[in-house]
Amino acid sequence: MDQPPKLIVYGDFNCPFSALASARVEYLERHGFAAVDWRAVEHAPDIPSQGLDLIGDQRDELRGELDQIRSLLTDGEADQLTLPAIQSNTRRATLAYAATPAVDRPRLRKHLFGTYWASGANLSDPETLTRLGAINEDEPTAAKWRDEWLTLPRTIVPIMVLPDGYVSRGLGALARLADLATTQARDEVPSNASAAAGAPTAPRTEDAAVVLRQLAHVAHPHEHPPRAES
Repeated sequence: MDQPPKLIVYGDFNCPFSALASARVEYLERHGFAAVDWRAVEHAPDIPSQGLDLIGDQRDELRGELDQIRSLLTDGEADQLTLPAIQSNTRRATLAYAATPAVDRPRLRKHLFGTYWASGANLSDPETLTRLGAINEDEPTAAKWRDEWLTLPRTIVPIMVLPDGYVSRGLGALARLADLATTQARDEVPSNASAAAGAPTAPRTEDAAVVLRQLAHVAHPHEHPPRAES
């Protein structure tokens, strides 16, 4: 069996579209459908270091983005995002994530997104990061990721780089992740004979690679909507 396809995803912890991308990546990782290198970037470094109260037009805009994300959820995806009171500066969270061993990054990524989008904690607060065990910092790795991200055309979040180098952005990246998960879940359904025998079904990673190659050569209909450029 082929190895799972390798994806690179750039996202920011204070971006709701990145939060949905992370949830879909988590599903792919958990089922062995893809190997994902998630690289955290700070896409809004102008946010004050202590964070910014979300009021007025900014709060209304973010509420609209959350409504849009709810419209993108597929069957089985939970609506877990709530409107935070503060727009967090994610510099410290990004540095801490970069300092985390690669094997532990998926767990920390999940906790960082959940802490902000489900619990409403401020990721700008050092005490919040300390409670998550995110206490070390790796400036060189975070800077490397940011430099890579900035070389990509139209630097929004999330951005996904497919195995053949194709760059998918925003809603297009979200749709591709959903397409891959749907295809793999469908192909994992066991036959009646296998189900009766209780035999497990192995992930068909060769099919995942085919799906990604097919998607890589077609501009996704959701590739460029402006609201995806969070």
